[in-house]
Amino acid sequence: MKIKGIKVLVTGGCGFIGGSLVDRLLQEGAEVTVVDIKVHPKSIFVMNNLTRQVKLELVDVRDKKNLFLVFTKNKPDYVIHLAADPLVEVVYNNPYRALETNILGTVNILEICRKLDRIKGIIVASTDKAYGKTKKAYTEDTPLRGDHPYGVSKACADLISYSYFQTYNLPVVITRLANVYGEGDLNFHRIIPDICCAVIENKVLNLRSNGKYVRDYIYIKDAVDAYIFLLRNIEKVKGEAFNFSSYDNLSVIDVIKKSEKALKVIIPYTIKFTAKNEIPFQKLNIVKARKFGWHPFYTMDNVLNDTLQWYRKILY
Repeated sequence: MKIKGIKVLVTGGCGFIGGSLVDRLLQEGAEVTVVDIKVHPKSIFVMNNLTRQVKLELVDVRDKKNLFLVFTKNKPDYVIHLAADPLVEVVYNNPYRALETNILGTVNILEICRKLDRIKGIIVASTDKAYGKTKKAYTEDTPLRGDHPYGVSKACADLISYSYFQTYNLPVVITRLANVYGEGDLNFHRIIPDICCAVIENKVLNLRSNGKYVRDYIYIKDAVDAYIFLLRNIEKVKGEAFNFSSYDNLSVIDVIKKSEKALKVIIPYTIKFTAKNEIPFQKLNIVKARKFGWHPFYTMDNVLNDTLQWYRKILY
């Protein structure tokens, strides 16, 4: 499917992944409507001057009435639902808002699409955190067993989305991405932004965990490519869920060491042991996505310096 000329509505389009995805959609020639609750002045969305190139609707996905008006006014052909409370630590402190946003916000999107009966494709962002705790690599058939409020909220949204495909034949596809990093991430609770900030400001890096938690990582451009890939192939992939990751499966300490090598610096750190009920080990099996034709291109080794330079621009 060609993207040029299609109408795409992106929830959370002013955020980290959303901003870069909207930028790419515009480059591909799509007509884009963005739904979000705020616009950060240093976001990719603002810095790349996307505000003037899209229809921006400042609406909370929990607000079903006004969300419906956005859909009826802008008449999208496709929907990419990214809007969520995405930070594990923030969700820990305010689980109600996260559960409401991540679950009911998704239900609102799906219900509106069901009632309008004109949407040709819906891509819903789940997460690897929905799988919960395990010692093996997750495949798409691994049961969703998140036990942290964030993982549970995304697992619920994931299952509900699949139910709308099975029950109402809505053309839904679900993404389960690894930890996304790169230019545009303004959440300094995450390890890569925190490392870049520590390097730029010459300060000690504080680790919430014991440094041994293992995660998969995926660069923002690969993450955007994953969404574009699914959009292009929506007829082939609807009703499916896909893992997307790179081959960087690293502990927090490994990420620090890799960053020191790539950036040619020493990064002093201290372990705070403040992480609560987080997953010790995560690894995504991406064989399914590869069989469908998607492949990761980037590794931390070749993009960390570009990422650091972006943070130098926005921090000073």
